[in-house]
Amino acid sequence: MASNEWQVASGTWQVAVVSGTRTPKALPLATCHWPLGRLCCQKTAILSFLFAVAGSTALAQTESTPADRNQSGEAQNEKAEKEEKRGEFLVAPIPIASPTIGTGLEWALGYVFPFSRQDKISPHSVAGVGGLFTDNGSRGIAGGGRLYFKQDKYRFTVAGGNAKINADFTGIGNEAGDRGLFLPLTTTGSAFITESLVRVRKSLYLGARFQYRDLELRLNQEESTTAEPPPPPLNEVIDEIAPYLLRQRTVAVGPRLQWDTRDTPYYPHRGVFLETGIDLFTEALGSKFTYQYYKFALNKYTSLGDRQVLAVRGMGCAAAGDRVPLYDLCLFGTSGDLRGYAGGRYQDRRMFATQAEYRLTMPPKKVLGRFGVVAFGGFGGVAEEFSEIAWKELLPAGGAGIRFRLTKEDHINFRIDYAIGTVGHTLSMGVGEAF
Repeated sequence: MASNEWQVASGTWQVAVVSGTRTPKALPLATCHWPLGRLCCQKTAILSFLFAVAGSTALAQTESTPADRNQSGEAQNEKAEKEEKRGEFLVAPIPIASPTIGTGLEWALGYVFPFSRQDKISPHSVAGVGGLFTDNGSRGIAGGGRLYFKQDKYRFTVAGGNAKINADFTGIGNEAGDRGLFLPLTTTGSAFITESLVRVRKSLYLGARFQYRDLELRLNQEESTTAEPPPPPLNEVIDEIAPYLLRQRTVAVGPRLQWDTRDTPYYPHRGVFLETGIDLFTEALGSKFTYQYYKFALNKYTSLGDRQVLAVRGMGCAAAGDRVPLYDLCLFGTSGDLRGYAGGRYQDRRMFATQAEYRLTMPPKKVLGRFGVVAFGGFGGVAEEFSEIAWKELLPAGGAGIRFRLTKEDHINFRIDYAIGTVGHTLSMGVGEAF
């Protein structure tokens, strides 16, 4: 499943991120790193992990076994037809090397398959399980999938699991991101999400999503290098995080809308993908906090030839309410918005990001036929209100990447991207395009 983020409904998955920044002058040793990016506009590390796995498990490693080069064309066609009917098992072990989350491994095991053998219109469905473990104590396991059926009239997503993630909290706003101070934070708990969409007219889908999270947040004193008492700037970070420590539950329902004219959800050559929705967290459903989360995203894909694509993306999000948990603030640097920034270093109640990416695949009959390259750049910003995003506080980023095609039919790539932002750089690896 876009990537984060991974974006469950968009068809891209962020499987792993390895990020680095210039070491800040402040106390700890690392920058905020939320594993696997942020999916479906949720940024708690656990939720991101769970939802990313729901997509990435199904898009992970290699093609089905190729036919013997000496077989006749008829035999190859018969074998390809059988393989298409039964789907593909995929495996993805991806190493992690981050100063924040430590060294370890993310893994995913999935199955890509046609929901109905007679349905030639619906994209292939996906299902799988994945996990995470690192030497800083982070652990997690999750399972889920996404189904397309009835000639793509219905789309259904489900994911759930449990994790313990050790990451860092830098504070809220541009000033907090610039100063680079942070506190080590441990998040443990479980999460569950389900989303249903139905096509109401050509390319237009409407539906709803339900999500449940039962989390515990606490300061990780063992990993803290902060002096006692902490310096005044760090006190601001402590004050921001204090109301959200200890155990808490958040529950939401909300409407979803998609406009999807892409030729394929995995590697689009042309078309538009628009997605917007609202998550309504309310005490009436058992949520500890009452607040709302809004997101709008628009992707445009233009074919520049047989092997060239120009992809453009713009997105915005807003968190509203008297008390919005820190893990549901708008988080810069995840779901591909934007590569070049460690996820969580810049976050606030409002955010926008826009970017363009040029994609080129090598000639298919050459020795490098399964490879591709990309170049990308963009900018965005965060603030408490959109009107407060100043020109001088914009966050630009740019970079390039390499692609390696894993599957024949759906053009699913393994990607490696290197990007530079204003405060450092990131090296990210994943399955599927950034958007």
